[in-house]
Amino acid sequence: MAENQGDRQSAAVAASLMQLAMGFRASRAVYTATELGIADLLASRSMSSAELAAATKTHQLSVHRLMRALSALGVFEEREPDRFSLAPIGALLKRDEPRSLRAPVLFLAGETGWRVWGDLLFSLRTGDAALEHVLGMQTFDYWASHPDECAIHDEAMAVASAGVAAALLAAYDFSPFGVVVDVGGGTGSLLSEILAAHSHLRGILVDLPHVVVGAPQVLERKGVASRCRIEGGSFFESIPTGGDAYLLKHIIHDWDDSRSIAILASCRKAMTPNSTLLVVDHVLPERAEQGQSISGFLTDLEMLVRTPGGRERTEDEFSSLFAAAGFELKRVVSTPSPLSVVEGRPKP
Repeated sequence: MAENQGDRQSAAVAASLMQLAMGFRASRAVYTATELGIADLLASRSMSSAELAAATKTHQLSVHRLMRALSALGVFEEREPDRFSLAPIGALLKRDEPRSLRAPVLFLAGETGWRVWGDLLFSLRTGDAALEHVLGMQTFDYWASHPDECAIHDEAMAVASAGVAAALLAAYDFSPFGVVVDVGGGTGSLLSEILAAHSHLRGILVDLPHVVVGAPQVLERKGVASRCRIEGGSFFESIPTGGDAYLLKHIIHDWDDSRSIAILASCRKAMTPNSTLLVVDHVLPERAEQGQSISGFLTDLEMLVRTPGGRERTEDEFSSLFAAAGFELKRVVSTPSPLSVVEGRPKP
């Protein structure tokens, strides 16, 4: 009996390992269905593989095999043979779904991600970004020269910001502030949510000129454009003064320590002694254990392959960065999302 139990445990361990090894298959299957727009085709009715193949200009038998696999994964449903419809997961891939995750799927599992993660071993051997090795340029130069992919990236980041906003607002009180400066805030998705939740707040959005061109529409849709100033520029060069809170979501994790300190020092130069620094990122535990949220650790590897020295950090590592840039880390505030708020104040 003990031997049989041991065999079952060994088989379960082996199955878990194989599931991890085969994860890329499911990822690419979901990506391909998203790229083909299958969720949009199934939005109003179920369809056969022949109908889907005709609509997507693909091979009928191959589409049937894809749809069958994704139905087994719960993305679609095959309620009768060769008749497919949307499952709740698949509905999140529609373009017009308010909670759509189409852009994050295309970004995370798309061609660029596929290629750079395929060269993870290069990053492990050198410590350099696989993206630069594979594509011949750094991350932000790549987005600037590939506008279509940059648009998907920006949309994915906006979706991520919208998801984080509710968790951030539930966990952190912005009401004591008068002006929030969102440093590297993209098109303003997160800042617009903060301003909408606090009618007394004013905002300043700062990002590269080619990024903030889409911000006015985002702010207008949320009804906060009159309370937000937009500035195009580099946070390495200058950051607007006059803020009570300086917010950096998923900014510091893009950079190595020296450039992170430079960004924080730019903030410090713009701030008054009473201003507050708010870094929103994963805060890794000091020791990794099975059962912990895997999000921060996998994002850490994402930074390894995509960015020039970017990484997720522990609380102690954030404390060291803050100190080097003239800040004191005051507290870490957990949120219902995988991200935390690392709060700092300027040192006297």
